[in-house]
Amino acid sequence: MFWEKFQYLSEIKGIKPHAVLKELEISSGSANNWKKGTIPNGEILKKIADYFEVSIDSLLDFDENVSIRLSSKKSVLKKLSAIPQRFNSLKAVVETTDEQKLAIAKYVGCPIWWLVNEQNIKFEPKDTSPESDNSVLFMILDIMDGCADNDIDKAMQIQLSRVVLYHLNEKGFGTEKLTVLAGIDQKKLHFILTGEENRDSSLNYGFNFSDLVYLKSVTGIDYACLFVGK
Repeated sequence: MFWEKFQYLSEIKGIKPHAVLKELEISSGSANNWKKGTIPNGEILKKIADYFEVSIDSLLDFDENVSIRLSSKKSVLKKLSAIPQRFNSLKAVVETTDEQKLAIAKYVGCPIWWLVNEQNIKFEPKDTSPESDNSVLFMILDIMDGCADNDIDKAMQIQLSRVVLYHLNEKGFGTEKLTVLAGIDQKKLHFILTGEENRDSSLNYGFNFSDLVYLKSVTGIDYACLFVGK
């Protein structure tokens, strides 16, 4: 929803949404329409995009994986406030090659069929030998940072999220501890854990990069350990 995106970008910039409207000389009546689901015209979209230094496409194609809930993600917003270019990087996941999928499966220690299959089959890691240059880790983070627009990419995001949950549990952050974390949407977490779909389809995805930033900050576990447990 455009209004949620506008609120989020304002929050990152450290300014109230209505103060942005005033600065851009946009009527408060327009905001009321946005709250009802309408989208600004091209001229206003360009003005807003320039103000926040993001693309018009990113304003219109709201990343469903982000699943913004401002009241429950203040801690994430504070961390992201230092990198306002975050939204500038939202993009579709670049389709991975078979070789890249195999490299990711080897990195996290799972069969390739498990990685690309959304079915909630228990993750049982094999011994892994991560690349020393972290090239595969960067590939994984890039996948988690994008908008999955096909079934395989979506499955990979979900399964990699289950890898993260496995290693969090091994480090003492099991389901009981995760369900009290305000910075993780609990409906999305429930979907990742059980595979039971939510009515809100935007919550039927894996963790996004913002979620990983939050998990790293509250657990002290770095990204490599989240995916390989070492």
